[in-house]
Amino acid sequence: MEDTESDKSGGLEKAANEKAKRQFTRVYSKYILPSDRHSFPTHFDILRRFVTLSRAGNEPISAPKVEGEGVPVQAAEMNVRFLKSIGLLTTRDRGMYVPTAEAIKFVNAKTVSDERAKPLLKALITDSWFAETGRSVLGAHPFMSEEQFLGELALAAETDKSRKEPALQVLADYLVYTGIVNRDERGLSLGDGGPAQAQAITASGPQPELGASKAVAGEVAGWHTVQTEDFYLRIRSEADALSDLRAHLEILERKVTRLKQREAVPTP
Repeated sequence: MEDTESDKSGGLEKAANEKAKRQFTRVYSKYILPSDRHSFPTHFDILRRFVTLSRAGNEPISAPKVEGEGVPVQAAEMNVRFLKSIGLLTTRDRGMYVPTAEAIKFVNAKTVSDERAKPLLKALITDSWFAETGRSVLGAHPFMSEEQFLGELALAAETDKSRKEPALQVLADYLVYTGIVNRDERGLSLGDGGPAQAQAITASGPQPELGASKAVAGEVAGWHTVQTEDFYLRIRSEADALSDLRAHLEILERKVTRLKQREAVPTP
C-alpha cells in the first residue's frame, strides 16, 4: 500500500512538472540576445575555451565540450547563437563551431591587454543593432540612466524588459567595454562611436538638464559644449572641426528646406 501511495505521489509530481513546462512561455525578441543567465565576463571565458580547444579554429567543437574550467554548465550552449550573430563564432558542421579569425585575434590580444583587444571587438559590433540603438538614443539624450538605456534596448529588440533585463545588461556591457558607450557616476553617454565632429567626450562638471539654454560648465580642454532647447553639440575646438560642422549644417539646412517645401505642396 505504501509503495502504491509513493508511486501515486511521484506520478502527481511528474504531472505537475510537465504542466509547468507546458505553461512556460518563451519570450519573443526581434534579435538574437545573449543568455540572461550568464554575465558579460563569461563570454570571454567561452571564447577563450573555443579558441584553445578548437586549436585556433582548426578542429570544430560542440558547445558542451567548451564548458568547464570556469565556463558554467550550459553557458556555451546558451550563448553560441549570439556569439555567431556578432561574428565571433561560425558553424562548421551541425552543432559544431569554430571561432572566427577575428575572435582568435581578439582572444590573443586580450592576453596582452584590454586596450589591445577592445578595438578588435568594437570593429565587430559597431554596426550591430544594439550599437546603432545606443548611438541613436544617446545622441538625442546626452546622459541616460542604465535603467532607461536597457528600456530603449528592449524597445528596439521588441522584447519584455522585465524578463530579459539580464541579457540586455550584457549588451550594454559590450558597448561600454568597447568604448561605444561611456559609463560613469552620471549614467551612460555616447562614447567614441559617434561622428568625429561630435564625439561624446564627457565633461568633468555636472550636466545641466535638457532644454537649458546655456553652455556646459567644466568642459574638457580642447572641446566646447553648447546645449539649448533645440540642440546639443560637443565639438573639438579646432579649425578643421568647425569647417566640417559648417559643411554639415549647410547640408542639414538644404534638407530642412526641401522638407518644408514638400509640406507646403497641397495634396491632390
